[in-house]
Amino acid sequence: MPSGIFSAGDVTMDPTTGRTPTEHERLKASTTIAKHAEEEGMDVFATGEHHNPPFYPSSPTTNLGYIAA
Repeated sequence: MPSGIFSAGDVTMDPTTGRTPTEHERLKASTTIAKHAEEEGMDVFATGEHHNPPFYPSSPTTNLGYIAA
């Protein structure tokens, strides 16, 4: 059975600090998570597509292409 991670691409408040990351910070974190998923041998990293706050990935194919490169 394939294993992986799905991110909705949300930009929400960190419950431990009360701080909301910027879209840029969340995009960088998503890239880091995807890289770790591959290092651990997971089969999939997926993200949703949204065009309104509080989500950042309006173009997941571009985001995933960057991660793949």
